Amino acid sequence: MKSLTQIARSFGCLVVLVTWTFAMPVFGAPDDQSVLADFQKHVKGLAIADARKAEAIKTIEELKSESAEDAITEGLMQLYPDYAKAVEASDNAETGSSIELLQQLANAEDHFLAADATFYLARTLMNEERFEQALPMLQAVKSDMDDFTIHGPSAQYFIGVAQAGMLDNKNAIHSFMEFLEFNPMAAERLRVSAWRQIQQLQAIKEGQLRDVHQRMDFSRRRLQISDTGETTQEEQEKIVLMLNKLIKEQEKKECSSCNSNSSKKQQQKDQQQAQKKPKPKPSKSQKGGKSANANGKVVEKSYDDSPASPWSRLRDRSRDPANNAIKDKLPARYRDIVERYYEAANGTSKK
Repeated sequence: MKSLTQIARSFGCLVVLVTWTFAMPVFGAPDDQSVLADFQKHVKGLAIADARKAEAIKTIEELKSESAEDAITEGLMQLYPDYAKAVEASDNAETGSSIELLQQLANAEDHFLAADATFYLARTLMNEERFEQALPMLQAVKSDMDDFTIHGPSAQYFIGVAQAGMLDNKNAIHSFMEFLEFNPMAAERLRVSAWRQIQQLQAIKEGQLRDVHQRMDFSRRRLQISDTGETTQEEQEKIVLMLNKLIKEQEKKECSSCNSNSSKKQQQKDQQQAQKKPKPKPSKSQKGGKSANANGKVVEKSYDDSPASPWSRLRDRSRDPANNAIKDKLPARYRDIVERYYEAANGTSKK
């Protein structure tokens, strides 16, 4: 049998860390069944109409074998009609009404209700890409409220998503690894997504296309939620500088690879044309005039007659070089994020 050191050398330390620690328990954290049992006792002691209480107890019993997480949420929805409305509004993407109701319920005296409402409020904000607002709520669900909720593992996953969306890649990787390490029974779709995002974040190198892609998505998101502050503007500046650098590097590669061949072919073509055509008679300007363009060649120029847009309110001098470069130079896989980025900048994005 191979030792852990041999396995690490063969497959990489990261794989060993994640796979080996899957079975490790989270010491000090209540398990799902103990939280559910506490909730059931809590429901029986509530001063709520007997009919609602009986319906809640029945719902919990029906769901607890399938999902303790759903059992608590559905039970709370039976106990509190306003919470049922808030969760339904969140699921139906009725953001405004959902957030308003959930903000009130997140401060409820019932600790189980407050914890569940806080998680769904954070989830609703995450759906709107309002990561900065959602992050502290997710952290509270994971730590301060862990005695009253089973949403901790899901909150840990979304913490990583929020951190990545805020360009905090180092902490995002740590959060995703912590999620994988201590939550082996979490939903498979979240586990797979966390692992893929670790790989993607680790592949980002400063100044390269993946880095530009992530910063563009950050800037697009901030503009979409009408945040045009200093941080957003700084990221826009970085994007343009990175794009210009990458484009120049690509142009150098293209020139070095085809320069010699193209110059030889052009010389041969020019010689053949010169032999076939008679020499033109010199014009007056070529005989000794004072033209500023003594060689008679046309000076090539480029003109941009595109209309002005709201982008100018942020960084007008940055728009054209980046936009034109993107159209001509970037790989196809980046065009969608680029288009959405500029739509958001121009105020024409579609959610």
